[in-house]
Formats: sequence, structure tokens, C-alpha cells
Amino acid sequence: MMNVLVAGYGVMTRGIIPHIVQKAGAEVFLMSRHLEAPPLGVTLRQSSELPDAPPDVILGCFESDERSREFWTTSEVLAAVSRRRTACIEMSTLTPGWVEEWHELIRQNGGSTVECPVTGSRVGATNGALSAFLYESAPDPRAVQVVNAFVKKQYHFSAPGNPARFKLVYNAWGAALLHTLTAFVPTLQDELGEDFGVAAEIATSDGWMSLVAASKLERMVEQDFGDPDFALKYMLKDLRYARGVLGESNSLVNLVYQTFLNARSAYGESADYTAVTGEKIRENIRSQ
Repeated sequence: MMNVLVAGYGVMTRGIIPHIVQKAGAEVFLMSRHLEAPPLGVTLRQSSELPDAPPDVILGCFESDERSREFWTTSEVLAAVSRRRTACIEMSTLTPGWVEEWHELIRQNGGSTVECPVTGSRVGATNGALSAFLYESAPDPRAVQVVNAFVKKQYHFSAPGNPARFKLVYNAWGAALLHTLTAFVPTLQDELGEDFGVAAEIATSDGWMSLVAASKLERMVEQDFGDPDFALKYMLKDLRYARGVLGESNSLVNLVYQTFLNARSAYGESADYTAVTGEKIRENIRSQ
């Protein structure tokens, strides 16, 4: 039976681990800084155990470059990779610079690499229906088996770091579209009154804005920013990283980033990122 180590436990890995257990037929181990008891069917593992029991596959999911680098450069992790020629999957949203270093680091230590940032948020992870942006250093059936367990659509890039570049620009673009709800939806509510329900039906089911509105308009209207699908703090991190690709002088990205900072101040970093459409943010915009 294939052994899979999942490093990092949060909304995404909580959703995908059951799929790896069930669909990949793997024995799953988990490393987490905070978790005291593992999910059903999973065994907790410490980094000190890795050299003597190296996994076939390591899947990393981290909140930042710093956490990713801290894990992958650990001597015990690299020793395990070298001993088993481990297939390493990095599904975090990271900077292209660090991702390119990561590919080289793992290859130098005898492992294979799969750069695998994903989209689909909590719902996609729970349903095993994420979309993945992939670059593989070499074909490895172990990695394929694991990725196929929780990914529905795969998009393959030809160069290391390009999935990271795409994901950062893609997230910044999505953040900008979400930001537009703040500017236009309140006007429709004020101008249409009881007919706003018709406008909401159109916006969520017809036309080019329907995908954005269908997924986020209800949260905005209900001001429901708890139990996040994707936390504000992670979107802020992605926007910071995206500025490295799009340029520090990009006025639209800077405006969107500042509005998300305002949302963090108003609603807290753990709120759903839809909080950027919140009434407190709209009040701030109206007062300017």
C-alpha cells in the first residue's frame, strides 16, 4: 500500500484527505503544528520519524512561502525524499521564485516534483472536485494517483513556476471582480427596491457576471462572512504575492488590495473574503 504524508492541516486538506484515503487506496499520515487528534483513518507523524519511514508521496499545503520553505528544507524531510525518491506535491499558492527553488531542491535530493496550486475552495476540496494547475518535473504514477483522487480538472503548464504565476494573477483578477460587487450591487438594491430579487436572479444565472454573482452574491446580501470558504488573510497574502507578478504600480491591484485591508480591519482576518463587499466597507466608500 502506498504511504502518503500530508503536511499542513486546514480547510483544503481537511476536505481532500478522505478522498486520498478512499480513492487512492493509500495509508495517510499527517503532520500538523496544531492538530492534537488526527481525522478518522489517518495517523499523526513527526518529522523525526520520516528518515526511518519515508513516504512514497508528500503533499504540502501551506499558508505562505515561509511555512512551505520551513517544511521542505527540513533535514528530516530531505533525508526521506532522498531515501525513497519521493514524489512531492506542492499545492499551496506561492511565489514563482520560491516554487522554482523548490523544484530544484527536491530534484537535487532525488525526488520528483508536482507543482499543483488548486482552485475550487472548500466546496471543491470536500467534493473531490478541485481544478489543478500543474507542472510535473517527471512522470510519476504515485503522484498521479494522489492528484487524481481529489482533482476533477487538470491544466498542464510547460514550465516550472508558471502554475504559480497563473494562480496569483487569476486570484487577483477574481478579487477585483468581487470588489466590483461592492460598487454596483448596492445601487441596484437602492434603485430597484422590491425588484432587486429580479436583478439578483439575472446576475446569478445569466450573463458574464453570473459565475461571480452565483457564488458570492448571497453572502454579500446576507452579510454572512463567517465560516469562511476562503479566509481574508489568505486572499491578502495572494494579493501581496500577485503584486510581485503584476507590478507594484498596478493601480487596480493596489486599490483592491487596500479595500481587502479595510475589510480585515472591519471584519477580522478569519472572515470569508466576501467581507470585502460588507456594509462597513460600503460606508467607507460612500464617505470618500
